Amino acid sequence: MSAIAVAVLSAAAIVVAAWFVGGWAAGLIGAVLSRTRIDPLVRSYLTRLTQPVVLALAGVAALAQLGVDIRVLLALLAAAALALGLGLQATVAHLTAGAILLSRRPFNVGDTVEIAGITGTVREIGVYAVTLQEADGTLTSLTNGLVTGAPIRNKSRAEDVETSA
Repeated sequence: MSAIAVAVLSAAAIVVAAWFVGGWAAGLIGAVLSRTRIDPLVRSYLTRLTQPVVLALAGVAALAQLGVDIRVLLALLAAAALALGLGLQATVAHLTAGAILLSRRPFNVGDTVEIAGITGTVREIGVYAVTLQEADGTLTSLTNGLVTGAPIRNKSRAEDVETSA
């Protein structure tokens, strides 16, 4: 066999092995995290993120096996990540605020709260927005960036303390 065929087969073997290892690692991480007190939503994201990360690392290793200069690839990926980060700055801010809300828990689903002048019952706490159902039945979604930046009055708690997330 030629050296090129050996390199291609080696690269393919790396990717196939990473597929199986990534699935196994995702299952292992899911099992380990299920025994912790980490929020189920965060556990789910971490578990689902495992296999793609393993595959991405395997892709870089496979390209190196094929003789591709990884430094150029990494420079292109860094430039793309910077452009994407700048373009998605507001979205990333809301996702980060969602992580803060999920970790601090200033309110829970079912609590009656007042956030940014809107009073309602919390119907959903997502990674991007909080959904409130107002007294007249109107559903209002507030982005997590707005929620963490506004005073939160949780009217369901025994003491009506104004907090800021």
